[in-house]
Amino acid sequence: MNAKSNRFNVITLTLTSLLGFGAAMAAADADASTSRDVVVSYKDLDLSRPADVRTLYKRIENAAASACVGAPPTVELARYRAWERCYGAAMDSAVLQVRSPELLALYRSQPSRES
Repeated sequence: MNAKSNRFNVITLTLTSLLGFGAAMAAADADASTSRDVVVSYKDLDLSRPADVRTLYKRIENAAASACVGAPPTVELARYRAWERCYGAAMDSAVLQVRSPELLALYRSQPSRES
């Protein structure tokens, strides 16, 4: 394991569903006040290795998508944009929690990332 790696080697994405669906959707959904935690472990990865950084990035993407409760169809623009905001916030939070310059560089290089 790389000495620079995070001493906890686990990140948790905690998102309130209000982030994902907005206040209007929350009022319509009885479960909207709950939070959803998704734990991402990277104990098995060495973040000095580019392949392992990419592996962790994919895990974070999957966790963010899961924490934000499946993307609605793009035809439901308001809900889709709310999901995108949730996903973006989850990705930002997770990448920053890891405190890896390599992971941050990969994240910033992604073309789908909004500024």
